[in-house]
Amino acid sequence: MMDSLGLVSRRLARLSRSSYLVLAYHHVTVRSDNPGILQAGMFVSPPTFRRHLTFLKDHFEVISLPDLQGPLERTRPRGSTKPRCILTFDDGWRDFYRYAFPALEAYDMPATVFLPTAYVGTHNTFWTDRLAAMMPRKQDSAYSGPLDPLTRQLLAIDGSFENRLERSISMLKKHRDERIEAVMAELRLVWGNGLSPGTRVFISWEEARRMKESGLISFGSHTATHRILTLLEDDEIWLELLASKEKLIEEQLVDPSFIAFSYPNGNHDERIERLVKEAGYHVGLTTIKGWNDSRTDPFRIRRISVHDDIASTTSLFACRAANIL
Repeated sequence: MMDSLGLVSRRLARLSRSSYLVLAYHHVTVRSDNPGILQAGMFVSPPTFRRHLTFLKDHFEVISLPDLQGPLERTRPRGSTKPRCILTFDDGWRDFYRYAFPALEAYDMPATVFLPTAYVGTHNTFWTDRLAAMMPRKQDSAYSGPLDPLTRQLLAIDGSFENRLERSISMLKKHRDERIEAVMAELRLVWGNGLSPGTRVFISWEEARRMKESGLISFGSHTATHRILTLLEDDEIWLELLASKEKLIEEQLVDPSFIAFSYPNGNHDERIERLVKEAGYHVGLTTIKGWNDSRTDPFRIRRISVHDDIASTTSLFACRAANIL
């Protein structure tokens, strides 16, 4: 562990003054709150998250995403030699309010949360979570009625629950929502399970405003309904971008002079980047792995994703943050 931390320290010391790291999180939660439905690459535990914050406090200068409005050199305190880091969280899960926000307050660290605005304060949830809740621990494809070929492909996947879930989500993400929902309806016929509608899994607008008032938490857009933009027509993308931006402004969670955007699932191309810029956003965050500097295209900001299975220890997290792992 000491050798890896030494390697990380030397690597960080070589970074230029204009370099910065953006970390991407999703859930900060405990498995007992989400029995059997959390994807391994989607969460960190609260103890893991606090270890991350301890390491960042010692080795980084954590700044807010709005600091990107001007030259980053201006944000560096006089005499500081630490590289800079920005913390981001996609999706606006309620567990951010329960677990991550108190930890960020304790460490006095800023962060940005990207909201799919149509889900905030509702009891709805993403189809990926509904699929995880429906899927049986052991595959059962005994249903003999007529099914969509894609449904049959999913039912033919073997292996562990985690493997079947990951492969099923990966296959379904290639299709538009209409096809996904049709397949989900067929899977309910086969499996007969479902996610309880009584559980709210996203933050509320009141919770969001409370966090904004702390001065530590800023917000950005993750579209309105979290649809994968590369699968949509231009007019559909416009609706997603404008509805989300207008709602964030209406709820007074963003300053119109700087509104950040995170591409759902990381999917983007030049067409999407152009539309995001034309819709009035100022930066676009990707899931492309790596660090950034003053030459980075503001609509192709790279991030390093962090989750428990690859960053559960300080040593692993340090290597991940330094882009070694």
